[in-house]
Amino acid sequence: MTCKNCQAPAPGAYCAACGQQTHIHRVTMGHLGHEVTHALTHADKGFLLLMKELITRPGIVAREYLDGKRKKYFNPFTFLVITSALYAFISYKSGYSTAMVAPDSPASNRSPYYQEVIDIAAQNGKLLMLILIVPLFAFLSWLCSLRSRFNLAENFVLQAFVVGQLNVVLVLISIPAFLIAPATIHWNIFVREVLFVLYLTVTYHQFFQNKWIFAILKAIVIYFLSITLYWVMIIAFVALRHVVMH
Repeated sequence: MTCKNCQAPAPGAYCAACGQQTHIHRVTMGHLGHEVTHALTHADKGFLLLMKELITRPGIVAREYLDGKRKKYFNPFTFLVITSALYAFISYKSGYSTAMVAPDSPASNRSPYYQEVIDIAAQNGKLLMLILIVPLFAFLSWLCSLRSRFNLAENFVLQAFVVGQLNVVLVLISIPAFLIAPATIHWNIFVREVLFVLYLTVTYHQFFQNKWIFAILKAIVIYFLSITLYWVMIIAFVALRHVVMH
């Protein structure tokens, strides 16, 4: 038997060259449904399994993935992209993304530059999360842990797991809470951010094997630096755009 993917000889159930199954059948709706269900719930490598594991073992999951247990876990960057797209769609439809950045001051009291920064954050929140927040968290966690054995790329893997799980929490908890009580959006954001810092603390304690006090300090420092740099970069973009336009 010849592998249909790479044309290598494949006498067994799987190709020894590329790993594809040798028994390939036509894609049908039944087959497609099975594949989707398998991807989500498979006991050895499922989306739902990863979400469950990331609740209490985020740092351990990332360590195991980097130590070679790649088959056991859903790909972290696929997980990040899927959860980001899901959160972007639901937060937009629910009005959560707009409410998060809605300023308290009346429109007449806002500067046009300030309003432009708010609009960019509201309209491009999830894209900015992917291209700014994840790299910022990864870079700062690497910078704060230069003595660890993990390089910058491996810190990207860690933060992909963390931010992906944050998206899940937002979809399952924060947005429903907002829909139930829209007037409490500021408390919603506050609770979410506190829980995120606590989650980062647990993650860094497990991943870098830091003592709890160092994990707490690292989580707080990285969180505030990342958020500050995030807004500074948006403000700098708006300022540069105005300079170029004028």
